Amino acid sequence: MNSNKNLILGTIKGYEFNQIKPFLISLKNSGYSGDICLLASEISPKTIEALHQYGVNLYFFNEFSFSLPLLWKKGHWQFNKKIPIHRLFDLDIYRKFARFAFNIPTLFGDNKNKYLIQSRIAHRFLFVMSSRYLLYYLYLSEYGKNYSKIMLTDVRDVLFQRNPFDFDFDDCLCCFLEDKGKTISECWVHTEWIGQGFGDSALREIGDRMISCAGTTIGTRDYIMLYLEAMIAYLLKLQYHPSSGVDQGVHNYIIHKGLIKNVRFFENHYGPILTMMSVKENQLCFNNSGFLINEDGSVINVLHQYDRHSPEVKNQMVVYRESESPF
Repeated sequence: MNSNKNLILGTIKGYEFNQIKPFLISLKNSGYSGDICLLASEISPKTIEALHQYGVNLYFFNEFSFSLPLLWKKGHWQFNKKIPIHRLFDLDIYRKFARFAFNIPTLFGDNKNKYLIQSRIAHRFLFVMSSRYLLYYLYLSEYGKNYSKIMLTDVRDVLFQRNPFDFDFDDCLCCFLEDKGKTISECWVHTEWIGQGFGDSALREIGDRMISCAGTTIGTRDYIMLYLEAMIAYLLKLQYHPSSGVDQGVHNYIIHKGLIKNVRFFENHYGPILTMMSVKENQLCFNNSGFLINEDGSVINVLHQYDRHSPEVKNQMVVYRESESPF
């Protein structure tokens, strides 16, 4: 391994291989030749074997959980069910776990390694949408020196049309905006995340900014590490932790507040990633080869949230059709 390689880093929990296959097949066909690592939990031996055949490095993690002999869920009893610890307690205790982990380095006078200490403790208690940032930090603290550029990405709803790193960017953090039409203050869930988590003054300050999607972030190794340190710090001292996670609220807070220097924003339809959830189907433009393209006619590298669209639209995507081929 050498420091000129690139890395794609994602998280999977409880997925079967068929849910991951479109991501991997489209990535393989894109010409990408760097490393792939997936932080993994609750996946079957069959899925593990298939991922290894695709050259995926797996980094396993576990949440603190309790095994219950019986659990009544969705109208029937489930036997020997594991329940993550954060689902057994109310959200107030959940917040206290996170703040306890945040304060541990100060108590022991070890600020040099504070993010490592915080991550090792807190990732076991947080909902996976938030804990993944702590796990990314743990992984990259050990292996990050091997890489030049890194992509943090969702897995289940991502397709690749081109090499994801095939665009011009210097030493910076690249963030990708959702579709035009809604600012932070015009979206009720972002209003809740920012307002409850950071206060009304923060919402007034950044409420007019475009929403950036936390599901895909690209940067040089050093800026990815700075980004993760900021995510860890603000996730752990946050006053508001909904049970579904609050990672995107924290992501938008730190990048729009300027807490990370050298952030480069890319708009939908004008950059290497298309975040598709809010894009109307009549706004999607295909070329003659079945690739989704930007306003300037360039093929978009990455399609995120493609699964929110109709089967008719998905079947127009050549990379989707190819990814559905038998394994």
